[in-house]
Amino acid sequence: PTHCYSCGGGPLEFSTSQARKGSHARCPECVAANRKQRFAPFQQRASHGDQDLDAELLQSVEALDEARVLEALEAGADADCSRPLLLRDANAGPCLFRAAYRGDGRAVPEEAPNQPTSPLKMAVFRLSDCMLDETTRMRLVSIAQALIEHGAPVAPARHLFELRYGPCEREGDDADADEAPNAFHHLYNLLRE
Repeated sequence: PTHCYSCGGGPLEFSTSQARKGSHARCPECVAANRKQRFAPFQQRASHGDQDLDAELLQSVEALDEARVLEALEAGADADCSRPLLLRDANAGPCLFRAAYRGDGRAVPEEAPNQPTSPLKMAVFRLSDCMLDETTRMRLVSIAQALIEHGAPVAPARHLFELRYGPCEREGDDADADEAPNAFHHLYNLLRE
C-alpha cells in the first residue's frame, strides 16, 4: 500500500502490522485517532475554471467584483444559490469542516435567516462595511440589481436588511428633507419592489 485507507495521505511507508492489511493500511495519525472509515476522494462538481460556479458567485459578491459576478451569472451560476452547510468532520480532526452536498451534487443549504447565506444577502451584509465609500456601496446596488434580474429572491434579503439596518423610508415617506438618498436607500428600494 502507498496511501492511508482512512485519510488518503501518502505516499507513506507503513508499519509491518499495517502493511499486512494491504489496501486497508492506515497511517499512524489515523490509527491513533481510531479512524476506520474509507477515505472518499474529492469529486469535482460543475465548474467554471477551477471553482464551483455558485461558490465563485458568492465569493465575487463578497469581494465586490461586479465583473466576476456578471461573468458567473452568464456562465450559469444560480442567483438563488445558498452557502453550503458546513459540518464538522469527526474523522478528520476537531477543526476540519466539510461542506455538505446532496447526492445530485447540489449543496445542502445553510438555513440562517440572520446570516449572508445567499449572494443577495451577502450584498446586503457587505453594505455596512465601514471601509467602503459611497461609490463602492453603489457598486453593491448594481450587483444586487444583476442578482435580482437573474432570479435572486428578494424577501430573505429584505428581511436581513430590515434586521440589520431597520426599514428605510422611501422619498416622501417622512424622509428627512436634508438627507440625500444613499446606497442604503437605493438597495432597500430594490428589495421593496
